[in-house]
Amino acid sequence: MPAKKPSRNANFMKSIQRPIVWAIVILFGIGIIWWTVAQYLGSGFRNNTQDVDQTVKFEETVGGLTRDGTPVTDSRYWITYSEYEISARDTLSNIRSQGYNLDPYFEVENNPSEMGIRYELFRSLIDQKTLLLYAVENDVVPTAQQIKSESDRIVNQYVADENTKAAIIYQYGSVEAFAELVQEYVSTQLLSMNVQAKALPNIEEDFKQYVADNMTDLKYEYEKVTASHILVTDEASALELKAKIEEGVLSFSQAASEFSIDTGSAIDGGDLGEFGHGQMVKEFEDAAFAATPGVITGPVLSQFGYHLIDVATKTTFDTYEEFVKVAGYDTEYSQYSNDRFNSWLSSYKEENKLSYAINDPDLVMYEKYANSRNDAESSQKLMAELQNEYFDGEGNVLIGDSYLPLVIYTELADSRVSELRNEILDLEDLKSILTTVPASITSLSKEEIAAQLETTPSTDSITRVYLSNSQRAHDYFDKYGISELVDVEKLLSEKNEAYDKTNTYFESSVKFLYSAMPNSSQVINYMYRIDGNDPKIVYLYNESIYNRNIRPLLENPTLLDSYLQYYGQYFGAQTVSFLIDSPVQSVESDLNMKILNITDVATDLKVSTLYLLVDMYEKLANIQKNEQMMRMYLIGEMSYLEMLLELYPDDAALKSTIETVQFQISELATGTGTTTEATGTEN
Repeated sequence: MPAKKPSRNANFMKSIQRPIVWAIVILFGIGIIWWTVAQYLGSGFRNNTQDVDQTVKFEETVGGLTRDGTPVTDSRYWITYSEYEISARDTLSNIRSQGYNLDPYFEVENNPSEMGIRYELFRSLIDQKTLLLYAVENDVVPTAQQIKSESDRIVNQYVADENTKAAIIYQYGSVEAFAELVQEYVSTQLLSMNVQAKALPNIEEDFKQYVADNMTDLKYEYEKVTASHILVTDEASALELKAKIEEGVLSFSQAASEFSIDTGSAIDGGDLGEFGHGQMVKEFEDAAFAATPGVITGPVLSQFGYHLIDVATKTTFDTYEEFVKVAGYDTEYSQYSNDRFNSWLSSYKEENKLSYAINDPDLVMYEKYANSRNDAESSQKLMAELQNEYFDGEGNVLIGDSYLPLVIYTELADSRVSELRNEILDLEDLKSILTTVPASITSLSKEEIAAQLETTPSTDSITRVYLSNSQRAHDYFDKYGISELVDVEKLLSEKNEAYDKTNTYFESSVKFLYSAMPNSSQVINYMYRIDGNDPKIVYLYNESIYNRNIRPLLENPTLLDSYLQYYGQYFGAQTVSFLIDSPVQSVESDLNMKILNITDVATDLKVSTLYLLVDMYEKLANIQKNEQMMRMYLIGEMSYLEMLLELYPDDAALKSTIETVQFQISELATGTGTTTEATGTEN
């Protein structure tokens, strides 16, 4: 068969959580309101500062534009707390309305923190202020009439459909409220468009040249073919089948189903779906892209045999005019114009010595953290500063005005502890090599070791192990800049001391944050790492996993189906195990081992644990189509309900629930049960 090559973006191990992309911060759908910018543009005045509140001092704002290191004097280019908080409130509220639960401080899986959103929001507001400054200085500020006209056009387009209008009223309260939001959005969009038209007047012509210069890459990326094929072992069979298809004796799909040796596609009548360049073997690809849709091509010889190819549709292009009609045009033009615009904006700031100043302490701290994240030296420097300021000499936390510094310290220390742990393992391995491998081998150069490995027979396993270990030792020598055992021991001692101290401070910080924000899933994760046997921590940790990763799939059949389809292409028959079975078993095992099977655990904690397990098994039963699996999960639910009844023998509601579950189990046992309609798993 024409084997597909791996995709160039083969990173499929995505988090179970639906990802939030940082870019959503600047989208209309998220609900950011550029409040003062829109207010200024909507008022219709230009270069008029008399109506702007000049009583606010710059140091009383969140921050704002600076020129040559000094805040600009016009307060329109500052970000007030009112503007900032309104934008943050609307943004975060809209994100939550879409089902995302952000941690106030910590990034969890693919989700940014609320603080991270706030920081990106501030930077986006700064960019808007910069565009406004350019627009004012270059007389390209949109007029109130332009804004109203475009806003009315958009609103009228949406409310023309009664269903959409009803949805708008439900979401925003009224059409007027929606129109106000649209006007704010249009204000900023027109501002960007006007600035781009002024700053980059020839961008469309430049893009045409970009397409011409990159035509080969664009063709590789966006040219597509939808085709079916028949694969046979010899040319004569291929020609015979081709003749029968052309004579109408067989249809192409019939011939593929009956005769193609590519069993993977034969079952679908030879259908290969849509593919692009680089996904099929070269001979097949060349023939498919050269074929005329509807005309059978072949036989085509490849390493797999002889192919007959039936191209249904083909998207190819050789000129700019043809590329304009391709779906990828909008993507490429948008990316190109955004890159050019961002490049221009950076140059404009640099040429005019424009930057920004931040007054808000949390934003100042977060920016330090953001700037240090990708630089080990900066990260360690910031961590040392925070350690000196927020801890005493014994590692106890000194309470400050904000939790953010401790959050940042915790994340930096977490990374540092992990880094030190790996370095210690390296050095211990190196020490072991230097004390067990003969010096006559460890003293060899890399080249000499490689040469001896080539000549040493496989039967001399001991010498080969010595050489391999010595080869690894040289990698450590290069990494740590040492080669003598005494230096290894000294460095190992230093790393262990640094690890112990950093880990002590890390644990102290985590415990303090747990006392301050016990509902933070990331803090709970850290606490579980520190004390994974504390029953309360065990419960909170597993409850967090259940609510975050398991429960949404069990409660939402549509979401579960989408995850099964997505991960099914990578895990096949193991998808259900990956998404549900393994996480469920892990949660249940941990809760049983560390809470339910421990005699001196508080009753209320055991009760909470049992109710969580009951809920999990009930939802597992509800999604099943297979009656045997449904019965198994109901029996699991029953076992935990009976444990609850032992704790509350007089609970009438509990007894009623048990009777209901018992009835369901008996119905399924006699074969009279009815399967659920929900989309579920079949094992």
